[in-house]
Amino acid sequence: GKGVDILYEASVGGGIPLIAPFKRDLLANKISTIYAIINGTTNYILTRMASEGLDFSTALKQAQDLGYAEADPTNDIEGIDAAYKLTILATLAFNVEVRPEEVHHEGISRLSARDFRYAKELGYEIKLLAIAKERDDGAVEARVHPVFLPQDLLLAKVDGVYNAVQVEGDLVGRVLFYGQGAGPSATSSAVIADVIDAAQRINRGVSTTPALRLDPSKRVMPISEIETRYYLRMITVDRPGVLAKISKVMADNSISISSVIQKESDVANDVAEIVLMTYPAREQAMQQAMDEISRLDVMKEIANFVRVED
Repeated sequence: GKGVDILYEASVGGGIPLIAPFKRDLLANKISTIYAIINGTTNYILTRMASEGLDFSTALKQAQDLGYAEADPTNDIEGIDAAYKLTILATLAFNVEVRPEEVHHEGISRLSARDFRYAKELGYEIKLLAIAKERDDGAVEARVHPVFLPQDLLLAKVDGVYNAVQVEGDLVGRVLFYGQGAGPSATSSAVIADVIDAAQRINRGVSTTPALRLDPSKRVMPISEIETRYYLRMITVDRPGVLAKISKVMADNSISISSVIQKESDVANDVAEIVLMTYPAREQAMQQAMDEISRLDVMKEIANFVRVED
């Protein structure tokens, strides 16, 4: 209540100008979506897994040896850091108070070299994406999790410790902010810019009262309400009729399958690996279907599932 502003440009995306554009340059826009790669540690790990076929633990160890990942990497690899950053971007973009506990977050530790192999086969890259969307009814999605992204998208090509934030506005169209998301030089660039900005405002005698007006009528949606496509990788017994059983569960939950890859497993003789891609479905229905599939007598395990953003 002191009428002062808080400057926090360095809090998201290191040296990439992000907070200022949201507060000023994009104000005339109704923003519909934000897709962001805002954690350099996880992006580095995923890049190594994709390019070298490494498993997660090996790639994490490499990132730790190089100083990109901390000794306790939980905050990064579980998507917690990205979720905090998304609360800031989503609050600014949609004028809604987004609290960290409202942002669904999943990490990257369940991804395996096999998932990257299938992703490539299907024309995708895997990224840990922070996603915020405002729907027509004013409900806001805010979630952080691994995503299959089509290979030809610019975001899919953001590698290593680089960050990128893609914003879609009604006037400006699609805008991409890209650059180094961390490191002493990039971060000090943003911090010093804030200091200079504050000093110039004081020098000019300009008021620094915060201008953000939050809309109390908007709500943050639970993940169960979202609709997206899914990639599902399962280990099953290798015998006729398995796919029919899985398909029936999916159909019973109103989920349509868009493609199937079935391979004999290289793990054991009597085991098969089935990879499914779905058409858009509701998260709640997908979770219910996976619960039912995991209980089928032909199922060894649901090895992974990843949401798909086209």
